[in-house]
Amino acid sequence: MQQLIDLKNTWMASHITDAEFPTPESEVGLALYQRDQQTQRGEVVSEPLAEPDGSLSIYPVDCHPLTIRYALVLGSKWDAQDEEKDALIEYLTQIMFEDDSPAQLFVGFFKGKPAACGMIYQDAEQGALITDVHALPLPNQAALIAEMQAALLQRTADKMPLLYLEH
Repeated sequence: MQQLIDLKNTWMASHITDAEFPTPESEVGLALYQRDQQTQRGEVVSEPLAEPDGSLSIYPVDCHPLTIRYALVLGSKWDAQDEEKDALIEYLTQIMFEDDSPAQLFVGFFKGKPAACGMIYQDAEQGALITDVHALPLPNQAALIAEMQAALLQRTADKMPLLYLEH
C-alpha cells in the first residue's frame, strides 16, 4: 500500500516539479500538501462500504472549472492562515490531466454546490487508492465524506482487485 501512496504523491508533486515555471505560491502549496500526506494512514478495503445515500451528485473532474472546485473543497481541509490556504489552492489548481493519467478527481455537489471531493489513483500492479476525500465543514460533513468514499470505492471495486482507502 505504501508504494501506491508514494506513486500518488509523486504524481501529485509532478504538476509542480515538472513545470517549467512553477509559481512560488504553488511550490509552497506543494510543501503544505506533502506535509499533510505524512500524517495520512491507509487501510485495505475488503468489503464494500455502505451504499451511498444519494445526497451528492458526483462528477469526474474533466475541465479546469471542476479542478478549481476540487481545489476549493480540498483546500478547506487546511485550517490555516489565508496565505497557506491560498498557496494550497494555487498548487491544487495546477493539476493537469492527460488521457493516460493514473488519477481521476471527483467533485460531489450537495444541493447544487460543490461540497465534497476525492481521488481514485490506479496502478495496474499495485491496485487502486481512494484518497484526498474531504468535504466542506458543513453540519453533515462526516456523512458527505462517507458517501464520497463509498461512491469512489463502488466505481473502482469491479476494476481493481486491491483497494486501499487513505485518510
